[in-house]
Amino acid sequence: MPSLPDLFNLIQHIDAQLAEAGSGSQSLDQRPKSIPEKLTKYILVSVGDLYLAIAIEDMSEVGPLPTITFLPNLPAWIQGIVNIRSEIISVIDLPGFIGNDGKGGGSGTRFVVLRHKKRKVGFRLDRIIGTVGRFKSDTKPLDKNQKNTSLFHFGLLVEKQFYYVLDVRKLLTAPRLVDYYRAG
Repeated sequence: MPSLPDLFNLIQHIDAQLAEAGSGSQSLDQRPKSIPEKLTKYILVSVGDLYLAIAIEDMSEVGPLPTITFLPNLPAWIQGIVNIRSEIISVIDLPGFIGNDGKGGGSGTRFVVLRHKKRKVGFRLDRIIGTVGRFKSDTKPLDKNQKNTSLFHFGLLVEKQFYYVLDVRKLLTAPRLVDYYRAG
């Protein structure tokens, strides 16, 4: 076992080496100057008079609309259910759900299934416009003249058209969607 003076000298030697190594590079308590942004890929769609950007990672499916089975005694914004590969998925009228001035969508023949954890919900699309990749810094916060809903916090401007970025997690965990009987 080294004696106390030897241990003290060893610690000083290590401290000197660390100081020398740190003087030529970033100090240990500094963070990298910039972390590269993650590119998010979106599908651009229209539903009624809404133009939406939906992160592709939040989708499980998009394609032709399967046959909807209508169910009685449900809110008007629930259009029914579909069977996709033996999985039953609810279909909602998204503009009706968010209270878009009584302007429902849901006349389209396309369909998207959104997912968050184990929950899935689908809605009709009037049109699939395309796809685009954007960084978070490319999004624009909503101002007072734009739709004010908790499901949209940002938007994208693509070829002079503004698209609301749909917050799928907020939609699929909304109390009104999760338990529409209690939420009224």
